[in-house]
Amino acid sequence: MYRRSAGFTLIELLITMVVLAIVATVAIPGFGNLIEGNRLVSGTNLLASSIKLARAEAIKRGTNVTFSSDGGLASGWCVHAGNASGDCTNDQIRGFESPGSLTFTESTGDLVFDRRGFLVPQTAQTFRVAPDNCASGDNALREIRVSPVGRVEIGDGVCP
Repeated sequence: MYRRSAGFTLIELLITMVVLAIVATVAIPGFGNLIEGNRLVSGTNLLASSIKLARAEAIKRGTNVTFSSDGGLASGWCVHAGNASGDCTNDQIRGFESPGSLTFTESTGDLVFDRRGFLVPQTAQTFRVAPDNCASGDNALREIRVSPVGRVEIGDGVCP
């Protein structure tokens, strides 16, 4: 009696491998874009939450607290007690490392929040976060706007 064995033939295996190779060729560039997009979102959220932390600490402590980027945002930033004249080494509440592969643009150096959570001086500020390879016209830019009363908003922008 003829008995058929379970399993795949060589031709079935080759066809499966060809289909997998085609799917992988199409999917791999998409994964790179997905990873870059996630890096941009997480870097933007880290910066925005750091600013919100400075505001919350100012309200909680009832005194001025500063969001400081002494060497520029690319080298990291901190939240410290006191005015902009303070520094991250002596009065630091929390420090943050800058995520890699992102370009930061700030409209001002330090943000000082008073005991009510308002900016000192009460002037709106904007921060921009973009991937290092942001081409002109791409919709990959993220903007963090801080209102004079300390409210933080995140929006999309276009790379210059």
